[in-house]
Order: sequence, then structure tokens, then C-alpha cells
Amino acid sequence: DFVVKDKGAFEVALKRLAPGDAIVLKNGTWQDFEVGFFAEGREGKPVTLRAETPGKVILSGRSNLRLAGNYLVVSGLVFKNGHTPTPEVISFRRDAKQVANHSRVTEVVIDTFNNPDRDASDYWVALYGKHSRFDHNYLAGKRNLGVTMAVRLEGKDSQENHHRIDHNYFGPRPILGSNGGETLRVGTSTYCLTDSHTLIEENYFDRCNGEVEIISIKSGRNIVRNNVFFESRGTLTLRHGNGNLVEGNVFFGNGVENTGGIRVINRDQTVRNNYLEGLTGTRFGSGFAIMNGRVDAPLNRYSQVVNAHIHNNSFIDVDHIQFGAGKDAERNAPPADSRMEDNLVLHRTGTKNVVFFDDMGGIRFAGNIVQGVDAALPAGFERAAPGLTRNSAGLLMPQDEVLAQRGAPASLRPIAKAA
Repeated sequence: DFVVKDKGAFEVALKRLAPGDAIVLKNGTWQDFEVGFFAEGREGKPVTLRAETPGKVILSGRSNLRLAGNYLVVSGLVFKNGHTPTPEVISFRRDAKQVANHSRVTEVVIDTFNNPDRDASDYWVALYGKHSRFDHNYLAGKRNLGVTMAVRLEGKDSQENHHRIDHNYFGPRPILGSNGGETLRVGTSTYCLTDSHTLIEENYFDRCNGEVEIISIKSGRNIVRNNVFFESRGTLTLRHGNGNLVEGNVFFGNGVENTGGIRVINRDQTVRNNYLEGLTGTRFGSGFAIMNGRVDAPLNRYSQVVNAHIHNNSFIDVDHIQFGAGKDAERNAPPADSRMEDNLVLHRTGTKNVVFFDDMGGIRFAGNIVQGVDAALPAGFERAAPGLTRNSAGLLMPQDEVLAQRGAPASLRPIAKAA
């Protein structure tokens, strides 16, 4: 361990690092510290940058962190009372040619670390490279323009990356009032036909209200599973990219205005075993929306939904479930070759919450149970009264043994905020 107490000592220690070594920052406030953590560890012997005591090393003023190399670990740092002087607070690269691979950032806090110019754009975290992990971190209070966290696919060295983003607390983000306020984005429209293979699991999204997209998936072959969305004004959006899996997520709207769920666009998407309750959002921010699109759409527009499989989801007191959402002169292609099966659609106060904006003959409906839905429904929706009871995990589940096979599984357990 190289224990350092100032920036000069950090730079000296950086030149001496070997696999298995660590730089330990002394407790205290490090003002205007642009940390360049560039080193080479190896599997089983990472190079570590850590706080002397987790949470007691404060990076304030004009501070940031860049890491590049292989098998690096950063832990225990706190960013607050300042903002980044560069486009990113934490970046998993040094420059366009040097990225971080097989690296980990854990138990780090970014707390209201905002540029005073609300229209100045920055990212709090930018993941580049491959096979890295971002876990058990706390990010809350972003107010200025820019995505809270982004997985960047620029360059072959950052594509098919197999990153893991898990057990993070994404705390309140106030309404931005424009595009560019996503909490988490994976890819961009430019690279949307590229596979990312990013795993997003066991995170807690608490009142993430920046814009209509909380998570914006803009790449292929990602997995979004077992996350909780609490009173967040927006949706988990499969905006671009194909072959993504959304499963086991829990949405608690609690009747808060404009709370949303899942929005489906593009090809080969699977949405299964999710639980959505008390969501009030409409249109593109609905509790559930499967979009109309365009055949052969440009990369930055809305592609037709093809081969979507939506099954075993529970929509409880969800005010707006929309099929063919966004239909207009451009988005004139309804979903095709898709299936929606064994879902529960229950509204205990009764509402015309299910709306069809176009011919949904391209979706095969089967085994879906509805209650309290006043709308006319096609074949494949069965009316029943399953009798709901809230289980030990806080989820409403049918008591009828047959109907219990529909909707989200009884084994679903939403992650607690404390975890």
C-alpha cells in the first residue's frame, strides 16, 4: 500500500505501481483534484485506488476521475461540493485510445456534483472498454444537462463489452425539461445496431425524473433485470437496438403523476416477469407502451416492432396501456410477428386504460387475464376476478391457483433500497 496525502505523492506512487499494489488516499478533502489512475494490474492481482476510510475522502471543487489500463479497482471516494472540469466525472478511459478493461468502481458517491450552468452538459459516469463493473455506488441530485450514467460504444474496444452495472442507488433527479436527462443510457442511435451485452441488475431507481426515459437502451443484446423503479417519472425504454431482455423488474408508481413503466420498440425484444403497480403516465410515458414504427426507419427514428414476446407481466392499477402508441404519418407500421401471453391486467377502480391506436393483428394475444378494464378487447384476453393479496415482498398476487400462473411470478423479490 502506498498511503498518500497530497497530489504530488499520488503522482509519485502512480509510477511505482505493480500488480497487487494499492494507492490509499488519506482522509480529508482533496480540492480541485483531477485523478488520472492509469496502471496495469492482472487477473487476481488488481491495482487499487481506495479511500483510507470509505466515505471520508472528499473530492470537491473542480475534480474528476479517469481510469485506464487493465484490472483496476476504485473504491470509497465521494464527489461533492463541486463539478467536473471535463465532460465526465468518472470516465473509464484516458483518451480515445486508452480505455479501462476488467476494472471496477465500487462504493463511490457522486452527490449533487453539478456544473452551476444548468445548460452545460456532462456525464457523471461514462463506461468504456470491456468487462468492467460499476456496483454499490450512490448517484443522486444531478440537475444539469447530460446523462447521469452512459455506456459508450464508440470504437471496437468498447463494443460487445459485457459490462455489469449492479446494486447501485440512483437517487432523485429533478425534471430537466428537455431531452438529455436520462439516468442510464446504453449506446446511441449511431451505434444502435451494435450489440453491447451490458447487464443492468439489482439497482434502485428512486424518483428519477430527469426526462421521459429513465433507462434508454440504444444498443442490442442487453439484459435489464431485477431492478426497482420507485415513483420515477419516465420509462424503461427499448429505444434502439434489438434482442434485449427486460425481466423481473418492479415499478412502484404509488399514483404519483407521470410515473411510467416499459416502452417497446425494434426487433426481438423480450419483456417478461415484470411487476408494475400504480403507474399514471400516458403516451410515451405510459405504464406500458408498444410503439408503432416505420419499416426501414433511419437509425435515429422509430423502427417497427417485430418479434416481440411480452409474457407473464403484472399490470396492477396501471392507468395507461397503449398499443400502437405514437401512430402518425411516419410511424405507420404496427407491431408484427409478436406475442403477448399470460399477463395480468387488473385495475381495481375500473378504467378504459387499454387503448389500441392501430390494427394489432400482428400481435398474438393469448391467456391474458383482465379485471376492471372497460375497453373492448380482442380474443386472447379473459375476464376474471383473481382476488389479490399483498405478499411478504409487498407485491399483489392472485390467490387462485390457476390464475397464479399468469403475471409476475410469486418468487419475485424486489431489491430493498438499503441493498
